[in-house]
Amino acid sequence: MTRKCAVLAGMAVTVAITLTAAADGRPVAAKQRISIVIDGKTGTFILSPLSAGNLQRDTGKVTDCCYGQQHIMRNGQSININNPLSTFTGKQGSLKVRFRIEWVDAGNGYTAGNGTWKVVGGTGAYARLTGAGRSRHVWAPRGYAGTRSEGFVAAQPG
Repeated sequence: MTRKCAVLAGMAVTVAITLTAAADGRPVAAKQRISIVIDGKTGTFILSPLSAGNLQRDTGKVTDCCYGQQHIMRNGQSININNPLSTFTGKQGSLKVRFRIEWVDAGNGYTAGNGTWKVVGGTGAYARLTGAGRSRHVWAPRGYAGTRSEGFVAAQPG
């Protein structure tokens, strides 16, 4: 019974904080789930909303720069880590995302990357946006194949 009371008390505090913020006129940032798919051949992206929110579908070019590389060994497997800064320039503005990708040899000429991403800047519809998520990356025998990233973003009051 004590555990139920503690859980209910915690929920009540969360609701009270949210209601207080709304009553003070401070906006409560709503999270929106998105995906960003990169086509490695064309260097283009599609940003798609996966839940309701302010962001709309967008397309455009992606560029990468400014990353370091690190090599580690984990449980006998060789892993290359890099952290590119990707800029997605679309019709609604530009979105800057910092990735952290762990690349492993997947065999037969393929390399698979497992990563995380975090919003680090933006313009237009992406200004004052915060957010983060997870990503999957693939290099095929003939070069970079693509990436799929999913996560949550929210607009911060400005």
